[in-house]
Amino acid sequence: MAASRTTVRTQSLYFEDFRPGQRWTSSTRRITADDLAAFTELSGDRHPLHTDPEWAARTRFGRPVLHGPFGIAAFLGFLHDMGLAGESVIALLDTNWRYLKPSYVGDTLQCTLTITRCRRTSDPHQGVVHRHVILENQRGERVQEGTSAVLVRARGAGPDPAALAPGTVEWGSNISELLAQDERFTAATATWDGTIGLRSGDNEVQLRVYLGRIIDVARRTPHGPTFTLVADELTWTELLTGEHNDLVARMMRGQFHATGDAYEYLRLTKVLHLITDAARALAEEAHA
Repeated sequence: MAASRTTVRTQSLYFEDFRPGQRWTSSTRRITADDLAAFTELSGDRHPLHTDPEWAARTRFGRPVLHGPFGIAAFLGFLHDMGLAGESVIALLDTNWRYLKPSYVGDTLQCTLTITRCRRTSDPHQGVVHRHVILENQRGERVQEGTSAVLVRARGAGPDPAALAPGTVEWGSNISELLAQDERFTAATATWDGTIGLRSGDNEVQLRVYLGRIIDVARRTPHGPTFTLVADELTWTELLTGEHNDLVARMMRGQFHATGDAYEYLRLTKVLHLITDAARALAEEAHA
């Protein structure tokens, strides 16, 4: 179930063509002095950090720096070049961005885009596609990173893949059904009484476990979770669509963390591994 590196298409992609785990890598773009001058004029930001080499030489950067939002503009250009901004696109919904390292004239940028979630809107002929974006320079350094959701047309009405999105109640219910048939999960939780929260970005579902069975799946349970396993949408996507279940390795790297009872979180590592095994099986079935 390796995350797919998708071949660039020239035709427009519709909602049904997207699924979590898809990944595109752009061609490269070298930043020129003309790029810096054009963006300065377009934005009206003529701060000497961008426009005065002598002034910029006295700063920590040592030379003029590209405006941060130039990276967002470059990302939108990469989208077009990759064939991901065709006639099916209705509207850009948001950009949530982090500026990690400066970019300079002479640098070369490249974009990697990963689909992390898809959901239909109240109009079943439209859907929202969530994307995680990484911009790297010629040294492989991550200079900017963010998320961006886009509203796109669907070819027709159909099922809502949001039911497969980590952290939703529908996703938790599907996992619960699979775990009910897993004797390993029953044995591992045979003496346990508590609630496990699973949070992906802004979505959280809680699994109420009592002596080997999941007895409730809800957005909120009466006494709250014993602990909650937390990660961003990209981390969940990579875990569920990667070649193998590397939850423990990701926990050790700090990509997952817990809120609540840390002792129970660590004690139930095997149970969490079984839960993510079920989630991976669900993702594999959906993508088959």
